[in-house]
Amino acid sequence: MSLSDVDGKRLEGCMQKSIRVALNKFPTVPPSLQNPANPASPVLEIMVNLADLYHYYYLQSYDRAPPNPDPAEFEHVRYLEPCTTFRFQRNGLGANKTKKQNNSNELGEAFCRWFLAEHLEITHVARIEDVRNHGALSWAHGVTVEYNPSTEGDAPDYFCVEPTGQVSLAEAKGTIQAVGFKAKKFATWRNQFNRVRVLDRLGNAMSVKGYIVAMRWAVHTHSRAIFTTLSAEDPQTPGERPFFDESGAFAAAVRSVHYASSLAKIRQPVLSAALATGTTIADDLSFQIIIWECLLPALKGLRFVGGYFPTDPEGVQPFRFHAGKLVAVPNDPLRLDRSSGTFIGIEEKTFRHLVGTARNGPMTINDLPRLERRIAGFSGASYLPDGHVLGSIDLFRPIDADLV
Repeated sequence: MSLSDVDGKRLEGCMQKSIRVALNKFPTVPPSLQNPANPASPVLEIMVNLADLYHYYYLQSYDRAPPNPDPAEFEHVRYLEPCTTFRFQRNGLGANKTKKQNNSNELGEAFCRWFLAEHLEITHVARIEDVRNHGALSWAHGVTVEYNPSTEGDAPDYFCVEPTGQVSLAEAKGTIQAVGFKAKKFATWRNQFNRVRVLDRLGNAMSVKGYIVAMRWAVHTHSRAIFTTLSAEDPQTPGERPFFDESGAFAAAVRSVHYASSLAKIRQPVLSAALATGTTIADDLSFQIIIWECLLPALKGLRFVGGYFPTDPEGVQPFRFHAGKLVAVPNDPLRLDRSSGTFIGIEEKTFRHLVGTARNGPMTINDLPRLERRIAGFSGASYLPDGHVLGSIDLFRPIDADLV
């Protein structure tokens, strides 16, 4: 599939870039990546919505820090070449080796989470070290996780929950070097899956399905024949039998940790702590929330719980009431280069279910309702399939307050 086959309407209102894609050891090609002319083979190129990519980058890189910049001004976007392909300008990944390596790894993790969600329908992801001692695992019938003492080096980054509810592993990589599946570097990454072991109650290792998502960046010094490429492989850890999360405890732990840091971002630290640890809160404890709506037509009808981080360090209020009506008041209305801030939130039904999980115990999160997939359709906002929303405060307005 070439770029000439991409419907131009998909590019309207969205910042999108193209990358190459390569798959290895996938039992079947994911539907969104199938070549229409030959469904058994993947497409050669896919499009990346940069606002969504920044959203994943922000969620996995920061705890309570405000988003800086907003999706329309993603740091790495400013250093991409002005072309359709995802290609960095001079020093776009950083001015020195350490900075380049750090940016490469962080952006690789964001791409990994984007790919898992957008093309494999894996929307709930958590770092392994945050899952290993989670309270939900007390329901795991003696199943435990350990780092293999007979191996050295890094372990995979994440535990993930598949659309089926089963749990898998994922490892993210980023490099400016070629990463073919037969390369020595890729073999080293496969070996990382030997580093972590999921043990049954008798201490026997079980085989766990996993994903390697490796990004090879195209930079200004490369020839035009080299493209930023996402190479994904579907390996498994060694084990006597496949791991089956029969109790759902691992899925509950992953889902809980996945949302814990987001609850901290929207100033719900008690709920965040409960989900992060798998503990419960007192029944008589209530939480005040502000409910918002998005003014974008694509997100009409959705309601979100959250708030905004002001652009002005003094926290200028972007709304005020006038004659009983809510009026948007931009910061310094005479200047056109100023924004009021960035809104972050969680879809209301999802948020209320998370509150129920904090009250009733971590296993209840596995009943989390599946959300309708919507595309924000605007470069200044992002709505992810797990219910997270991010965008300029000018695109949102508060509509209600409640106690939950």
